[in-house]
Amino acid sequence: MSASNTLKTFASHNRSVKVSFDKPDQVTSDAGAFVGRRLLDLTGLIAMLMEGLKDSRDKRRVQHSLPELLQQVLLSFMQGWDRLRSAEDLKNDPAFRVACRNQRGAKVLEAKHRLASQPTLSRTIDQLSEEPKLQHLSDTVTRLGMETIYTRNGGKRVPELVIDVDSYPVEVYGKQEGSEYNAHHRHRIYLPMVATCGPTGDVLGAELRPGAMNDARDSHKFIHRIAKAAQKHVAERIVVRADAGFNSPITYERLEDDGIDYVMRLKKNKKLKTLMEKTVAKYGGSPTHCIELTYKAESWNEARRVVMVPKTYSKAEPEYYFLLTSLSKKECNAQSLADFYRMRGKAEAHHAEIKYASCMLSSAARPNMFEKVVKQSLGDESDSKTQDEKATKTVRPQNAVRLLLNVMAYQLIHIGRCQMIAPDYLAPRNWPLGLPTATEPPPTDVGPPAEPSSNGTAEANTEKHDKQMKPEPVHAPLMHVRRFRENVLKVGGRLTRHARRLHFYLAESAKKLWETFWENTWKLRWQTLCWPSLPKRC
Repeated sequence: MSASNTLKTFASHNRSVKVSFDKPDQVTSDAGAFVGRRLLDLTGLIAMLMEGLKDSRDKRRVQHSLPELLQQVLLSFMQGWDRLRSAEDLKNDPAFRVACRNQRGAKVLEAKHRLASQPTLSRTIDQLSEEPKLQHLSDTVTRLGMETIYTRNGGKRVPELVIDVDSYPVEVYGKQEGSEYNAHHRHRIYLPMVATCGPTGDVLGAELRPGAMNDARDSHKFIHRIAKAAQKHVAERIVVRADAGFNSPITYERLEDDGIDYVMRLKKNKKLKTLMEKTVAKYGGSPTHCIELTYKAESWNEARRVVMVPKTYSKAEPEYYFLLTSLSKKECNAQSLADFYRMRGKAEAHHAEIKYASCMLSSAARPNMFEKVVKQSLGDESDSKTQDEKATKTVRPQNAVRLLLNVMAYQLIHIGRCQMIAPDYLAPRNWPLGLPTATEPPPTDVGPPAEPSSNGTAEANTEKHDKQMKPEPVHAPLMHVRRFRENVLKVGGRLTRHARRLHFYLAESAKKLWETFWENTWKLRWQTLCWPSLPKRC
């Protein structure tokens, strides 16, 4: 062993320990790439992507096919390598090389079958950033999530699907196009939107947005596209659930026209504050139960059902928030509606996992300094400033591609960790979240407070009613994305070659989890959907 590849007396407590790096092609730190490759083959994600992608490179100069490049990027994101330049660190990892390449036999580890370099992967991202291809990537994210739900139900449509829409911050470094400093998060961020299935956490759509963009601006297009696709392919009934940031009259009208229900929180304003004060005064105190109201804003085309929900039960300083819904009182009374909205906490937990699994977005454009200096010398500084302001309002399509690929990697990890439990646990009949129905006649609109009964005060009766109507929370025993990555994907091992076979010896700590994964995965029969723009897989 050469001295340059050996660290002598590495362990201070035991001077006989040495660490060597002279045989990188025989040791792996990413044996979980085989798990990721199994998930890619199971879902058919690469074939799904290639149906709408065309390689525009010169075939005479192509060394790595586009499917293999996509496999390498997705597997590196799944393994937690957040930057494309990590390709240089993985070029000698035997398990990662075998998982990324499509060649068979032991010859896959030969030098001519080496992995793509970082510049090649960056050019692949640039190639995918064209508008038709970028839209296809977005449709693939939606299709992959819906096929997951469709598969869990045995190839049948689910009776009801709850779609949670929210945004989460993605920290960026450097002055990238579209990023803005956020005082709340104390960092420069992007603010992408994401839609997930409420009960299961499957990603149904994602869209990268500038850091300073309001959630409600143009969000109706994203929400309507996801809800309409789910209504057509996987569910008989759709319920969209979102917070006050996505409150927009255009969203209500488009969802109502298509027969899609929604439950959204209203933003605070002076009229709602006045309405709250009148309601509290009419009750003669601070009501501790939900109250049915009918409200019409100036921008609305008609009056809609609104529920006033107590946020704190302190009579000194009562706080309330308002829920807007298209559901009728017979389908869901006021208290059941409030409980249904509070279930967004599970969706927010999934969004936090998506943020954790998302890798860094670092595709920044290099400014043309020569052009900028020439314009300043000619006194055309205003034009240069206007262009800089326009650039900050949009995001680079390369970053949008990275986000969509990261979301696909998360969805594959999510499918994998679901295989660690009973295969049918996340079937619709076992979904812990759903639309609660009213079990008793709904209360009337604003009226006098309830009279005390022989069993106690009106507040006690309200608490008893809330306890009866509130569904028992059932949490899926899913391992966190971090634990799945550390215990299943980031597994060390050693390679030995036997004639034409490659034998990987892995760490014993992963034995039980890997056995569970392979046993449950081979029982899963993937179901595909007939997507309108991609008729080949029908």
